[in-house]
Amino acid sequence: MSADSTVSLGGSSVGGSSQYFDAQSLANTSESLRDASLSAFSSTVPPALPEDEPFSVADPPDLMDDVDIASPPPSAALPSQGAPSVLAVPEADFGASFQDLDISAPPQSAGQPAPRFESKAVEPAVGGAASGSTSSSTDLHVVVANPAKQGDGMSAFFTYEVMTKTSLPQYAYGQFSVTRRFRDFDWLHSQLVSKYPGTIVPPLPEKHAAQVSTMRVSGVGCSSEWVEVRRAQLQRFLQRVAAHPQLHSVSDLQTFLEASDDTLEAWKQSSQQAAKASPYYSSVLTDVKSGLLSTYSRAATMLSAEPLPSFRPQEDMACAQMSNYADAMETQVAAVHRHSKRFIERHRALASSMSGFGLSLTQLANCEADINPSLARALSSMGMSVDRMSNLYDEQGAREGAAFEEPLRDYIKMIGAAKGAIGARAAALSSLNGAARSLTAKREKLDKLKGRSSKEEAAALTAREVREAESLHSIAKQEYEQVAARVDGEMARFQREKLADFKAMLVGFVTLQLEYSKRMQSAWRDLLPHLEGISDGPPPSAGGSGGT
Repeated sequence: MSADSTVSLGGSSVGGSSQYFDAQSLANTSESLRDASLSAFSSTVPPALPEDEPFSVADPPDLMDDVDIASPPPSAALPSQGAPSVLAVPEADFGASFQDLDISAPPQSAGQPAPRFESKAVEPAVGGAASGSTSSSTDLHVVVANPAKQGDGMSAFFTYEVMTKTSLPQYAYGQFSVTRRFRDFDWLHSQLVSKYPGTIVPPLPEKHAAQVSTMRVSGVGCSSEWVEVRRAQLQRFLQRVAAHPQLHSVSDLQTFLEASDDTLEAWKQSSQQAAKASPYYSSVLTDVKSGLLSTYSRAATMLSAEPLPSFRPQEDMACAQMSNYADAMETQVAAVHRHSKRFIERHRALASSMSGFGLSLTQLANCEADINPSLARALSSMGMSVDRMSNLYDEQGAREGAAFEEPLRDYIKMIGAAKGAIGARAAALSSLNGAARSLTAKREKLDKLKGRSSKEEAAALTAREVREAESLHSIAKQEYEQVAARVDGEMARFQREKLADFKAMLVGFVTLQLEYSKRMQSAWRDLLPHLEGISDGPPPSAGGSGGT
Protein backbone atom coordinates (compact mmCIF):
# COMPACT_ATOMS: atom_id res chain seq x y z
CA MET A 1 0.00 0.00 0.00
CA SER A 2 1.15 3.55 -0.62
CA ALA A 3 1.95 5.71 2.35
CA ASP A 4 -0.98 8.00 1.75
CA SER A 5 -3.53 5.29 1.17
CA THR A 6 -6.69 5.10 3.19
CA VAL A 7 -8.56 2.14 4.55
CA SER A 8 -12.26 1.81 5.10
CA LEU A 9 -12.90 0.96 8.74
CA GLY A 10 -16.60 0.58 9.35
CA GLY A 11 -17.47 3.52 7.14
CA SER A 12 -14.63 5.80 8.30
CA SER A 13 -11.39 6.45 6.49
CA VAL A 14 -8.19 6.12 8.44
CA GLY A 15 -4.86 7.21 7.01
CA GLY A 16 -2.33 4.47 7.17
CA SER A 17 0.81 2.92 5.84
CA SER A 18 1.01 -0.67 4.72
CA GLN A 19 -0.98 -1.86 7.74
CA TYR A 20 -4.73 -1.88 8.17
CA PHE A 21 -6.64 -2.19 11.41
CA ASP A 22 -10.21 -3.12 12.27
CA ALA A 23 -12.14 -4.02 15.39
CA GLN A 24 -12.16 -7.78 14.71
CA SER A 25 -8.35 -8.06 14.94
CA LEU A 26 -7.96 -6.22 18.25
CA ALA A 27 -5.78 -8.08 20.75
CA ASN A 28 -5.64 -6.29 24.08
CA THR A 29 -2.59 -6.98 26.23
CA SER A 30 -2.84 -4.13 28.76
CA GLU A 31 -2.22 -5.07 32.36
CA SER A 32 -5.86 -4.50 33.32
CA LEU A 33 -7.01 -7.20 30.90
CA ARG A 34 -4.43 -9.87 31.65
CA ASP A 35 -6.80 -11.74 33.93
CA ALA A 36 -9.66 -11.67 31.41
CA SER A 37 -10.76 -15.12 30.42
CA LEU A 38 -9.66 -16.60 27.12
CA SER A 39 -13.24 -17.05 26.03
CA ALA A 40 -14.03 -13.40 26.67
CA PHE A 41 -11.01 -12.36 24.65
CA SER A 42 -11.89 -14.50 21.66
CA SER A 43 -15.58 -13.67 21.58
CA THR A 44 -16.91 -11.12 19.16
CA VAL A 45 -17.84 -7.67 20.37
CA PRO A 46 -21.53 -6.81 20.20
CA PRO A 47 -22.54 -3.74 18.25
CA ALA A 48 -22.84 -0.25 19.56
CA LEU A 49 -25.47 1.94 18.01
CA PRO A 50 -26.51 5.55 18.66
CA GLU A 51 -29.38 6.40 20.93
CA ASP A 52 -32.81 6.52 19.37
CA GLU A 53 -33.04 9.97 17.84
CA PRO A 54 -34.30 11.57 14.61
CA PHE A 55 -32.11 10.37 11.79
CA SER A 56 -32.34 10.68 8.06
CA VAL A 57 -30.37 10.05 4.94
CA ALA A 58 -28.93 13.53 5.27
CA ASP A 59 -27.57 13.09 8.78
CA PRO A 60 -23.81 12.69 9.06
CA PRO A 61 -22.93 9.14 10.10
CA ASP A 62 -22.14 8.74 13.75
CA LEU A 63 -19.00 6.68 14.16
CA MET A 64 -20.94 4.39 16.43
CA ASP A 65 -23.15 3.49 13.47
CA ASP A 66 -20.06 2.02 11.91
CA VAL A 67 -18.90 0.06 14.96
CA ASP A 68 -21.11 -2.97 15.08
CA ILE A 69 -19.24 -6.12 15.84
CA ALA A 70 -21.70 -8.83 16.79
CA SER A 71 -25.32 -9.76 16.81
CA PRO A 72 -27.27 -10.02 20.06
CA PRO A 73 -26.98 -13.24 22.01
CA PRO A 74 -29.37 -15.99 20.96
CA SER A 75 -31.14 -15.78 24.29
CA ALA A 76 -32.01 -12.12 23.87
CA ALA A 77 -35.75 -11.72 23.93
CA LEU A 78 -36.91 -9.58 21.05
CA PRO A 79 -40.46 -8.23 20.98
CA SER A 80 -42.45 -9.20 17.97
CA GLN A 81 -44.86 -6.40 17.29
CA GLY A 82 -46.40 -7.05 13.97
CA ALA A 83 -45.15 -9.20 11.13
CA PRO A 84 -43.84 -8.18 7.75
CA SER A 85 -46.53 -7.85 5.15
CA VAL A 86 -46.92 -10.91 2.97
CA LEU A 87 -47.55 -10.26 -0.68
CA ALA A 88 -47.45 -12.00 -4.02
CA VAL A 89 -44.52 -10.49 -5.86
CA PRO A 90 -44.63 -11.02 -9.62
CA GLU A 91 -41.82 -13.08 -11.06
CA ALA A 92 -40.93 -10.28 -13.48
CA ASP A 93 -40.08 -7.97 -10.60
CA PHE A 94 -37.05 -9.97 -9.63
CA GLY A 95 -34.06 -9.51 -11.88
CA ALA A 96 -32.06 -12.67 -12.36
CA SER A 97 -28.80 -11.12 -13.54
CA PHE A 98 -27.12 -11.33 -10.15
CA GLN A 99 -27.99 -15.02 -9.93
CA ASP A 100 -25.92 -15.80 -13.00
CA LEU A 101 -22.64 -14.82 -11.40
CA ASP A 102 -20.25 -17.65 -10.69
CA ILE A 103 -19.09 -16.65 -7.25
CA SER A 104 -18.03 -19.98 -5.82
CA ALA A 105 -14.62 -19.85 -4.19
CA PRO A 106 -11.77 -21.94 -5.62
CA PRO A 107 -10.28 -24.64 -3.38
CA GLN A 108 -7.93 -23.23 -0.77
CA SER A 109 -6.14 -24.93 2.06
CA ALA A 110 -7.39 -23.39 5.27
CA GLY A 111 -4.97 -20.84 6.58
CA GLN A 112 -2.62 -21.12 3.61
CA PRO A 113 -2.28 -17.80 1.81
CA ALA A 114 -1.89 -17.99 -1.93
CA PRO A 115 1.83 -18.14 -2.84
CA ARG A 116 1.33 -15.43 -5.44
CA PHE A 117 -1.46 -13.09 -6.43
CA GLU A 118 -1.72 -12.58 -10.16
CA SER A 119 -3.48 -9.49 -11.47
CA LYS A 120 -5.64 -11.48 -13.83
CA ALA A 121 -8.92 -13.32 -13.64
CA VAL A 122 -8.85 -16.57 -11.71
CA GLU A 123 -10.78 -19.33 -13.41
CA PRO A 124 -13.27 -21.29 -11.31
CA ALA A 125 -12.00 -24.60 -10.08
CA VAL A 126 -13.16 -27.68 -11.91
CA GLY A 127 -15.67 -29.62 -9.93
CA GLY A 128 -17.51 -26.81 -8.18
CA ALA A 129 -17.03 -24.95 -4.97
CA ALA A 130 -14.34 -25.64 -2.48
CA SER A 131 -14.89 -27.92 0.41
CA GLY A 132 -16.47 -26.03 3.23
CA SER A 133 -17.59 -23.13 1.09
CA THR A 134 -21.16 -22.16 0.39
CA SER A 135 -22.32 -21.38 -3.10
CA SER A 136 -24.45 -18.32 -3.74
CA SER A 137 -28.09 -18.68 -2.91
CA THR A 138 -30.45 -19.05 -5.83
CA ASP A 139 -33.37 -19.09 -3.38
CA LEU A 140 -33.20 -15.52 -2.09
CA HIS A 141 -34.45 -12.77 -4.39
CA VAL A 142 -34.64 -9.16 -3.23
CA VAL A 143 -36.13 -6.07 -4.86
CA VAL A 144 -36.10 -2.48 -3.58
CA ALA A 145 -39.10 -0.51 -4.83
CA ASN A 146 -41.54 2.32 -4.15
CA PRO A 147 -39.33 5.06 -2.69
CA ALA A 148 -41.46 7.52 -0.75
CA LYS A 149 -40.82 10.76 1.09
CA GLN A 150 -41.83 10.71 4.74
CA GLY A 151 -42.31 13.74 6.97
CA ASP A 152 -41.79 17.42 6.27
CA GLY A 153 -39.14 20.00 6.87
CA MET A 154 -35.98 19.01 8.70
CA SER A 155 -37.44 15.64 9.70
CA ALA A 156 -38.08 14.51 6.11
CA PHE A 157 -36.52 11.30 4.83
CA PHE A 158 -37.09 8.60 2.23
CA THR A 159 -38.31 5.07 2.80
CA TYR A 160 -38.05 2.09 0.47
CA GLU A 161 -40.09 -1.07 0.20
CA VAL A 162 -37.85 -4.14 0.36
CA MET A 163 -39.61 -7.13 -1.20
CA THR A 164 -38.22 -10.63 -0.71
CA LYS A 165 -39.04 -13.95 -2.30
CA THR A 166 -37.33 -17.02 -0.87
CA SER A 167 -37.59 -20.74 -0.32
CA LEU A 168 -34.97 -20.80 2.45
CA PRO A 169 -36.37 -22.64 5.48
CA GLN A 170 -35.21 -20.11 8.09
CA TYR A 171 -37.67 -17.50 6.81
CA ALA A 172 -41.22 -17.47 8.16
CA TYR A 173 -42.83 -16.64 4.80
CA GLY A 174 -42.05 -17.30 1.17
CA GLN A 175 -42.91 -13.79 0.00
CA PHE A 176 -42.96 -10.68 2.15
CA SER A 177 -41.99 -7.03 2.26
CA VAL A 178 -40.81 -4.50 4.81
CA THR A 179 -40.20 -0.75 4.74
CA ARG A 180 -36.68 0.46 5.40
CA ARG A 181 -34.87 3.80 5.39
CA PHE A 182 -31.27 4.52 4.51
CA ARG A 183 -29.99 4.27 8.08
CA ASP A 184 -31.24 0.66 8.17
CA PHE A 185 -29.22 -0.16 5.06
CA ASP A 186 -26.25 1.59 6.65
CA TRP A 187 -26.65 -0.47 9.82
CA LEU A 188 -26.68 -3.71 7.83
CA HIS A 189 -23.56 -2.69 5.92
CA SER A 190 -21.73 -1.82 9.15
CA GLN A 191 -22.71 -5.16 10.68
CA LEU A 192 -21.32 -7.11 7.74
CA VAL A 193 -18.07 -5.14 7.59
CA SER A 194 -17.31 -5.43 11.29
CA LYS A 195 -18.41 -9.02 11.86
CA TYR A 196 -16.84 -10.64 8.80
CA PRO A 197 -13.30 -9.23 8.37
CA GLY A 198 -11.74 -10.22 5.08
CA THR A 199 -15.09 -10.28 3.28
CA ILE A 200 -15.65 -7.93 0.35
CA VAL A 201 -18.89 -6.35 1.52
CA PRO A 202 -20.74 -4.63 -1.36
CA PRO A 203 -20.66 -0.83 -1.08
CA LEU A 204 -23.58 1.42 -0.22
CA PRO A 205 -24.43 4.60 -2.13
CA GLU A 206 -23.42 7.92 -0.60
CA LYS A 207 -25.78 9.67 1.76
CA HIS A 208 -26.27 12.61 -0.67
CA ALA A 209 -26.75 14.97 2.25
CA ALA A 210 -26.82 18.04 -0.02
CA GLN A 211 -29.87 16.93 -2.00
CA VAL A 212 -31.85 15.85 1.05
CA SER A 213 -30.91 18.99 3.00
CA THR A 214 -32.15 21.11 0.10
CA MET A 215 -35.40 19.15 0.14
CA ARG A 216 -35.80 19.76 3.86
CA VAL A 217 -35.13 23.48 3.72
CA SER A 218 -36.95 24.34 0.50
CA GLY A 219 -39.71 21.78 0.75
CA VAL A 220 -39.07 20.80 -2.87
CA GLY A 221 -38.60 17.08 -3.39
CA CYS A 222 -35.54 15.53 -4.98
CA SER A 223 -35.74 14.83 -8.69
CA SER A 224 -37.33 11.58 -9.80
CA GLU A 225 -34.09 10.69 -11.57
CA TRP A 226 -32.09 11.06 -8.33
CA VAL A 227 -34.59 8.97 -6.39
CA GLU A 228 -34.56 6.23 -9.03
CA VAL A 229 -30.76 6.09 -9.13
CA ARG A 230 -30.65 5.79 -5.35
CA ARG A 231 -33.28 3.05 -5.33
CA ALA A 232 -31.32 1.10 -7.95
CA GLN A 233 -28.09 1.44 -5.95
CA LEU A 234 -29.71 0.18 -2.75
CA GLN A 235 -31.23 -2.73 -4.66
CA ARG A 236 -27.85 -3.60 -6.15
CA PHE A 237 -26.34 -3.61 -2.66
CA LEU A 238 -28.94 -6.04 -1.32
CA GLN A 239 -28.82 -8.27 -4.38
CA ARG A 240 -25.05 -8.55 -4.11
CA VAL A 241 -25.32 -9.46 -0.44
CA ALA A 242 -28.04 -12.01 -1.25
CA ALA A 243 -25.80 -13.52 -3.94
CA HIS A 244 -22.74 -13.72 -1.69
CA PRO A 245 -21.84 -17.33 -0.80
CA GLN A 246 -21.44 -16.55 2.91
CA LEU A 247 -23.35 -13.34 3.60
CA HIS A 248 -26.66 -14.49 2.13
CA SER A 249 -27.38 -16.68 5.17
CA VAL A 250 -26.29 -14.42 8.05
CA SER A 251 -28.80 -13.52 10.74
CA ASP A 252 -28.35 -9.77 10.31
CA LEU A 253 -29.53 -9.95 6.70
CA GLN A 254 -32.52 -12.08 7.67
CA THR A 255 -33.47 -9.62 10.41
CA PHE A 256 -33.18 -6.73 7.97
CA LEU A 257 -35.33 -8.46 5.36
CA GLU A 258 -38.18 -9.85 7.45
CA ALA A 259 -38.31 -8.21 10.89
CA SER A 260 -40.92 -5.63 11.76
CA ASP A 261 -39.76 -2.12 12.59
CA ASP A 262 -40.06 -2.74 16.32
CA THR A 263 -38.21 -6.05 16.12
CA LEU A 264 -35.40 -4.52 14.10
CA GLU A 265 -34.98 -1.68 16.59
CA ALA A 266 -35.06 -4.16 19.48
CA TRP A 267 -32.34 -6.18 17.75
CA LYS A 268 -30.19 -3.06 17.52
CA GLN A 269 -30.85 -2.04 21.13
CA SER A 270 -30.13 -5.54 22.41
CA SER A 271 -26.86 -5.50 20.51
CA GLN A 272 -25.96 -2.14 22.01
CA GLN A 273 -26.66 -3.31 25.55
CA ALA A 274 -24.65 -6.48 25.04
CA ALA A 275 -21.78 -4.39 23.72
CA LYS A 276 -21.73 -2.27 26.88
CA ALA A 277 -21.49 -5.44 28.97
CA SER A 278 -18.29 -6.47 27.24
CA PRO A 279 -15.23 -6.28 29.56
CA TYR A 280 -13.18 -4.47 26.94
CA TYR A 281 -16.01 -2.56 25.26
CA SER A 282 -14.71 0.86 26.29
CA SER A 283 -11.22 0.11 25.03
CA VAL A 284 -12.45 -1.15 21.67
CA LEU A 285 -14.83 1.78 21.30
CA THR A 286 -12.08 4.30 21.99
CA ASP A 287 -9.74 2.61 19.53
CA VAL A 288 -12.23 2.53 16.67
CA LYS A 289 -13.74 5.98 17.18
CA SER A 290 -10.31 7.64 17.38
CA GLY A 291 -9.11 5.80 14.29
CA LEU A 292 -5.93 4.77 16.09
CA LEU A 293 -4.22 1.41 16.36
CA SER A 294 -5.67 -1.30 18.54
CA THR A 295 -4.71 -1.46 22.19
CA TYR A 296 -2.70 -4.54 21.44
CA SER A 297 -0.87 -2.90 18.57
CA ARG A 298 -0.03 0.10 20.74
CA ALA A 299 1.37 -2.19 23.40
CA ALA A 300 3.39 -4.03 20.76
CA THR A 301 4.67 -0.70 19.48
CA MET A 302 5.91 0.25 22.93
CA LEU A 303 7.63 -3.11 23.26
CA SER A 304 9.29 -2.67 19.89
CA ALA A 305 11.27 0.27 21.28
CA GLU A 306 13.61 -2.35 22.74
CA PRO A 307 15.54 -4.35 20.14
CA LEU A 308 14.71 -8.05 19.96
CA PRO A 309 17.20 -9.63 17.54
CA SER A 310 15.76 -13.12 17.99
CA PHE A 311 12.34 -12.12 16.65
CA ARG A 312 11.56 -12.31 12.94
CA PRO A 313 8.08 -11.08 11.97
CA GLN A 314 6.02 -13.21 9.63
CA GLU A 315 5.55 -11.79 6.15
CA ASP A 316 2.62 -12.14 3.76
CA MET A 317 3.79 -11.46 0.22
CA ALA A 318 0.42 -12.44 -1.23
CA CYS A 319 -1.28 -9.77 0.88
CA ALA A 320 1.25 -7.16 -0.23
CA GLN A 321 0.72 -8.09 -3.88
CA MET A 322 -3.05 -7.90 -3.48
CA SER A 323 -2.71 -4.50 -1.87
CA ASN A 324 -0.45 -3.17 -4.64
CA TYR A 325 -2.78 -4.53 -7.30
CA ALA A 326 -5.86 -3.00 -5.67
CA ASP A 327 -4.13 0.39 -5.43
CA ALA A 328 -3.05 0.30 -9.07
CA MET A 329 -6.45 -0.86 -10.28
CA GLU A 330 -8.25 1.81 -8.29
CA THR A 331 -6.08 4.50 -9.87
CA GLN A 332 -6.55 3.22 -13.41
CA VAL A 333 -10.29 2.57 -13.13
CA ALA A 334 -10.71 6.09 -11.75
CA ALA A 335 -8.80 7.44 -14.76
CA VAL A 336 -10.95 5.47 -17.21
CA HIS A 337 -14.07 6.70 -15.45
CA ARG A 338 -12.89 10.30 -15.58
CA HIS A 339 -12.17 10.21 -19.32
CA SER A 340 -15.30 8.24 -20.16
CA LYS A 341 -17.34 10.86 -18.33
CA ARG A 342 -15.80 13.57 -20.52
CA PHE A 343 -16.53 11.51 -23.63
CA ILE A 344 -20.17 11.09 -22.63
CA GLU A 345 -20.49 14.76 -21.72
CA ARG A 346 -19.36 15.60 -25.24
CA HIS A 347 -22.38 13.75 -26.63
CA ARG A 348 -24.64 15.63 -24.24
CA ALA A 349 -23.05 18.90 -25.33
CA LEU A 350 -23.58 17.92 -28.97
CA ALA A 351 -27.24 17.29 -28.21
CA SER A 352 -27.59 20.82 -26.85
CA SER A 353 -25.70 22.51 -29.69
CA MET A 354 -27.53 20.55 -32.39
CA SER A 355 -30.86 21.49 -30.85
CA GLY A 356 -29.96 25.15 -31.32
CA PHE A 357 -28.58 24.39 -34.78
CA GLY A 358 -31.85 22.78 -35.85
CA LEU A 359 -33.93 25.66 -34.51
CA SER A 360 -31.83 28.23 -36.39
CA LEU A 361 -32.21 26.24 -39.64
CA THR A 362 -35.99 26.19 -39.19
CA GLN A 363 -36.06 29.93 -38.61
CA LEU A 364 -33.94 30.49 -41.73
CA ALA A 365 -36.39 28.33 -43.71
CA ASN A 366 -39.21 30.61 -42.61
CA CYS A 367 -37.30 33.60 -43.99
CA GLU A 368 -36.87 31.88 -47.37
CA ALA A 369 -40.43 30.58 -47.66
CA ASP A 370 -41.63 33.43 -49.89
CA ILE A 371 -38.33 33.97 -51.69
CA ASN A 372 -37.25 30.44 -52.61
CA PRO A 373 -39.69 27.71 -51.54
CA SER A 374 -37.33 24.95 -52.71
CA LEU A 375 -34.51 26.21 -50.48
CA ALA A 376 -36.97 26.77 -47.63
CA ARG A 377 -38.18 23.18 -47.82
CA ALA A 378 -34.60 21.88 -47.80
CA LEU A 379 -33.66 24.06 -44.83
CA SER A 380 -36.76 22.96 -42.98
CA SER A 381 -35.98 19.29 -43.66
CA MET A 382 -32.42 19.76 -42.47
CA GLY A 383 -33.62 21.57 -39.35
CA MET A 384 -35.96 18.72 -38.44
CA SER A 385 -33.26 16.11 -39.16
CA VAL A 386 -30.71 17.91 -37.01
CA ASP A 387 -33.28 18.21 -34.23
CA ARG A 388 -33.90 14.46 -34.38
CA MET A 389 -30.14 13.85 -34.24
CA SER A 390 -30.00 16.10 -31.19
CA ASN A 391 -32.43 13.74 -29.51
CA LEU A 392 -30.28 10.79 -30.59
CA TYR A 393 -27.17 12.32 -28.98
CA ASP A 394 -29.10 13.01 -25.80
CA GLU A 395 -30.41 9.45 -25.73
CA GLN A 396 -26.95 8.07 -26.47
CA GLY A 397 -25.39 10.03 -23.60
CA ALA A 398 -28.00 8.77 -21.16
CA ARG A 399 -27.52 5.15 -22.21
CA GLU A 400 -23.72 5.45 -22.14
CA GLY A 401 -23.90 6.85 -18.62
CA ALA A 402 -26.08 3.99 -17.41
CA ALA A 403 -24.16 1.25 -19.23
CA PHE A 404 -20.57 2.41 -18.73
CA GLU A 405 -19.91 5.49 -16.60
CA GLU A 406 -22.11 4.58 -13.64
CA PRO A 407 -20.88 0.95 -13.46
CA LEU A 408 -17.29 2.23 -13.52
CA ARG A 409 -18.03 4.59 -10.64
CA ASP A 410 -19.58 1.69 -8.76
CA TYR A 411 -16.50 -0.43 -9.42
CA ILE A 412 -14.30 2.18 -7.77
CA LYS A 413 -16.38 1.59 -4.63
CA MET A 414 -16.07 -2.17 -5.05
CA ILE A 415 -12.29 -1.84 -5.22
CA GLY A 416 -12.47 0.18 -2.01
CA ALA A 417 -14.38 -2.70 -0.42
CA ALA A 418 -11.71 -5.12 -1.66
CA LYS A 419 -9.02 -2.92 -0.14
CA GLY A 420 -10.89 -3.05 3.15
CA ALA A 421 -10.86 -6.85 3.03
CA ILE A 422 -7.14 -6.88 2.25
CA GLY A 423 -6.65 -4.43 5.10
CA ALA A 424 -8.34 -6.85 7.49
CA ARG A 425 -5.78 -9.46 6.49
CA ALA A 426 -2.93 -7.00 7.07
CA ALA A 427 -4.41 -6.12 10.46
CA ALA A 428 -4.67 -9.78 11.44
CA LEU A 429 -1.04 -10.30 10.43
CA SER A 430 -0.01 -7.25 12.46
CA SER A 431 -1.79 -8.65 15.51
CA LEU A 432 -0.15 -12.04 14.97
CA ASN A 433 3.31 -10.50 14.75
CA GLY A 434 2.63 -8.40 17.83
CA ALA A 435 1.56 -11.49 19.75
CA ALA A 436 4.55 -13.46 18.49
CA ARG A 437 6.97 -10.72 19.46
CA SER A 438 5.46 -10.40 22.92
CA LEU A 439 5.68 -14.17 23.39
CA THR A 440 9.31 -14.24 22.28
CA ALA A 441 10.22 -11.42 24.65
CA LYS A 442 8.53 -13.09 27.62
CA ARG A 443 10.17 -16.44 26.87
CA GLU A 444 13.58 -14.81 26.75
CA LYS A 445 12.85 -13.04 30.01
CA LEU A 446 11.84 -16.35 31.61
CA ASP A 447 15.02 -18.05 30.38
CA LYS A 448 17.10 -15.36 32.08
CA LEU A 449 15.24 -15.83 35.38
CA LYS A 450 15.48 -19.62 35.47
CA GLY A 451 18.08 -21.04 37.82
CA ARG A 452 18.31 -17.86 39.90
CA SER A 453 17.05 -18.58 43.41
CA SER A 454 16.58 -14.91 44.18
CA LYS A 455 14.23 -14.54 41.25
CA GLU A 456 11.89 -17.47 41.84
CA GLU A 457 8.85 -15.26 42.45
CA ALA A 458 9.58 -13.18 39.37
CA ALA A 459 10.12 -16.36 37.36
CA ALA A 460 6.74 -17.74 38.45
CA LEU A 461 5.03 -14.50 37.45
CA THR A 462 6.83 -14.47 34.11
CA ALA A 463 5.89 -18.11 33.51
CA ARG A 464 2.24 -17.17 33.95
CA GLU A 465 2.73 -14.31 31.52
CA VAL A 466 4.27 -16.72 29.02
CA ARG A 467 1.23 -19.00 29.22
CA GLU A 468 -1.07 -16.04 28.68
CA ALA A 469 1.06 -14.85 25.76
CA GLU A 470 0.90 -18.33 24.24
CA SER A 471 -2.89 -18.25 24.45
CA LEU A 472 -3.00 -14.81 22.84
CA HIS A 473 -0.63 -15.93 20.12
CA SER A 474 -2.77 -18.98 19.41
CA ILE A 475 -5.87 -16.82 19.09
CA ALA A 476 -4.09 -14.32 16.85
CA LYS A 477 -2.74 -17.10 14.65
CA GLN A 478 -6.16 -18.71 14.26
CA GLU A 479 -7.73 -15.35 13.43
CA TYR A 480 -5.05 -14.57 10.85
CA GLU A 481 -5.38 -17.94 9.15
CA GLN A 482 -9.16 -17.59 8.96
CA VAL A 483 -8.99 -14.07 7.55
CA ALA A 484 -6.20 -14.98 5.10
CA ALA A 485 -8.15 -17.93 3.71
CA ARG A 486 -11.28 -15.78 3.48
CA VAL A 487 -9.45 -13.03 1.59
CA ASP A 488 -7.95 -15.56 -0.84
CA GLY A 489 -11.42 -16.82 -1.73
CA GLU A 490 -12.91 -13.33 -1.87
CA MET A 491 -10.23 -11.98 -4.19
CA ALA A 492 -10.56 -14.99 -6.50
CA ARG A 493 -14.31 -14.39 -6.63
CA PHE A 494 -13.71 -10.67 -7.20
CA GLN A 495 -11.47 -11.47 -10.17
CA ARG A 496 -14.04 -13.76 -11.78
CA GLU A 497 -16.86 -11.25 -11.34
CA LYS A 498 -14.65 -8.42 -12.57
CA LEU A 499 -13.90 -10.34 -15.76
CA ALA A 500 -17.59 -10.89 -16.47
CA ASP A 501 -18.58 -7.35 -15.51
CA PHE A 502 -15.91 -5.60 -17.57
CA LYS A 503 -16.64 -7.78 -20.58
CA ALA A 504 -20.31 -6.81 -20.37
CA MET A 505 -19.45 -3.11 -19.95
CA LEU A 506 -17.00 -3.00 -22.86
CA VAL A 507 -19.16 -4.98 -25.26
CA GLY A 508 -22.19 -2.90 -24.32
CA PHE A 509 -20.32 0.38 -24.79
CA VAL A 510 -18.98 -0.51 -28.24
CA THR A 511 -22.38 -1.87 -29.28
CA LEU A 512 -23.93 1.47 -28.36
CA GLN A 513 -21.37 3.33 -30.49
CA LEU A 514 -22.15 1.14 -33.49
CA GLU A 515 -25.90 1.46 -33.00
CA TYR A 516 -25.95 5.25 -32.77
CA SER A 517 -23.35 5.66 -35.50
CA LYS A 518 -25.62 3.74 -37.86
CA ARG A 519 -28.64 5.79 -36.80
CA MET A 520 -26.74 9.04 -37.35
CA GLN A 521 -25.54 7.90 -40.78
CA SER A 522 -29.08 6.92 -41.69
CA ALA A 523 -30.37 10.35 -40.65
CA TRP A 524 -27.76 12.16 -42.78
CA ARG A 525 -28.30 9.77 -45.70
CA ASP A 526 -32.07 10.32 -45.66
CA LEU A 527 -31.53 14.09 -45.59
CA LEU A 528 -29.20 14.23 -48.59
CA PRO A 529 -31.90 13.77 -51.35
CA HIS A 530 -33.84 16.73 -49.92
CA LEU A 531 -30.76 18.92 -50.22
CA GLU A 532 -29.87 17.69 -53.70
CA GLY A 533 -33.42 18.56 -54.81
CA ILE A 534 -32.91 22.28 -54.28
CA SER A 535 -33.76 23.98 -57.61
CA ASP A 536 -33.98 27.48 -59.05
CA GLY A 537 -37.51 28.77 -58.80
CA PRO A 538 -39.20 31.63 -60.67
CA PRO A 539 -37.86 35.06 -59.76
CA PRO A 540 -39.69 36.66 -56.86
CA SER A 541 -42.40 39.21 -57.49
CA ALA A 542 -41.29 42.85 -57.44
CA GLY A 543 -43.86 43.47 -54.75
CA GLY A 544 -46.38 45.61 -56.68
CA SER A 545 -47.40 47.00 -60.15
CA GLY A 546 -44.83 49.46 -61.34
CA GLY A 547 -46.75 50.63 -64.56
CA THR A 548 -48.59 53.87 -65.24
